[in-house]
Amino acid sequence: MMERSIFFGPNRVFGEVPLALFGNKAAVLSRMAEIGVPVPPGFALSVQICEEYFAEGRRLPRDVPDLLRQGISQLEEATGLVFGSARRPLLVSVRSGAPVSMPGIMETVLNVGLNRETVRGLISRTGNPRFAWDSYRRFLSQFGEVVRGIHPSEFREILREVMEQEDVPDESELATAGVREAADRFERLFAETGVTFPTDTMDQLLACTEAVIASWESPRAEAFRRLGLARDATGTAVVVQAMVFGNLGAASGAGVAFTRNPWNGARELTLDFRFGAQGEEVVSGDRSGQDQVTFARVMPEQYAALRSLGSLLEREFSDMLDLEFTIEEGRLFLLQCRAGKRTPLAALQIAVDLVREGLIDELEGARRLDGIDPDLIRIRRIRGTHSPVARGTPASGGVAVGTCAFSAERAEQDAVDGPVVLVRPTASPDDIGGIDAATGLLVARGGRTSHAAVVARELGVVCVVNCQDLQVDSLRHRCSFGETVVREGEVISIDGDTGDVFLGEVEVVEERPDDLLACIQDWPMGDHSSRYQGPVGGRR
Repeated sequence: MMERSIFFGPNRVFGEVPLALFGNKAAVLSRMAEIGVPVPPGFALSVQICEEYFAEGRRLPRDVPDLLRQGISQLEEATGLVFGSARRPLLVSVRSGAPVSMPGIMETVLNVGLNRETVRGLISRTGNPRFAWDSYRRFLSQFGEVVRGIHPSEFREILREVMEQEDVPDESELATAGVREAADRFERLFAETGVTFPTDTMDQLLACTEAVIASWESPRAEAFRRLGLARDATGTAVVVQAMVFGNLGAASGAGVAFTRNPWNGARELTLDFRFGAQGEEVVSGDRSGQDQVTFARVMPEQYAALRSLGSLLEREFSDMLDLEFTIEEGRLFLLQCRAGKRTPLAALQIAVDLVREGLIDELEGARRLDGIDPDLIRIRRIRGTHSPVARGTPASGGVAVGTCAFSAERAEQDAVDGPVVLVRPTASPDDIGGIDAATGLLVARGGRTSHAAVVARELGVVCVVNCQDLQVDSLRHRCSFGETVVREGEVISIDGDTGDVFLGEVEVVEERPDDLLACIQDWPMGDHSSRYQGPVGGRR
């Protein structure tokens, strides 16, 4: 009988984990754990369970509860904690893990295993009541949104009111009383909406597992597959990991790093990091973070460790990588490693560099460019001097000139008649259709490593994030930069290399990357019809 689950953790030897059966995330995590990378222990349920779920009319296979109990038992043994304990509670994350990378497309739930009783246990275990109540309110909102379908605005409005009462500008500044009040009100929201919140921790885990599996057929997952970005994948695995906490204290936080620059391919660690955060905050697109310069200055030891691990994993997997990491009270953990999404120009630069460095041969270098026609790659720059109306953070290089669209639907509609720049307060993977239709993406909030920015890069869309002067009024179909108002359908230009935003059309000059193209002219090039999907968990 085919194996239905696997466990991964420190000091375990796995051999090669079948990618098609357990997904890219579990395969890579198991390999990372095997070579000594600090990875929280976890287990994965196979892709086959997802296939059976939909084949049986959205019913979980009968063995899933037992598989979850077995996995939790192994996690308890590995951590010394107990799931559902009132003294030393184990908390877990529940994530998707398809055989191909689908950043932000399917669902994740963190802090699973919390209720009033285990919150008290978490306070006893850590001596930090603010952290415990903060983790609980995060779980309540994420469970409500992902598992029970409560609209996110319901939780955001409560949090906004609590922040106003406490007179703080950011939720990270709420005191213990504030985060506890938010949790209390989140609990009441479940009751008011008639939606159940299970206090039994195994019931929570089972519900979260089903929600992650069900997200395989969500509208944004279907849109992602329509774009040809998840070929040959028939379902998702489910990955359950012991939680590590970026919200535990002043020396904690979460971030995403690319081992090379994902829009120009330069050999430089590129990252976004937020203190006091959990991973979903960094990649959601709703908040920006500190860049690698600030991170290296404030946490030099952790920065050096991250660079060292990045180099180790590049040698192991022979590619530029996207690393999701958490720092818990100064200790670095890697939660995920996958091939970094990159622009076509960066793909070309990285393939050439990897061949030069001896990490791959020319045949493999050519395979890395499958799905890309090198002859169409252009470096676009603005000609002449222009005064920007605003500036954000560059997240995907090049220049985009087009009419403003303030919704994904409008972007898809207007792109029929000409180039479009999608302008959003914050972008999410739900906008994937509009991102694909647009030549540029401009957002008021969010970081370079948000899921939407990652998808934009893979699609070759110019992207500028964290444009703080931008205010979007979707109801009136307009946006403003300070006193300057731009209406939907009017032309703007964005520079993905500098972050500058311009009114109207700028003159653009295009250049071929002739030096890079010369390097690959004798490579055995493919037919550009497939896409390289990145590292797998087994040895090279």
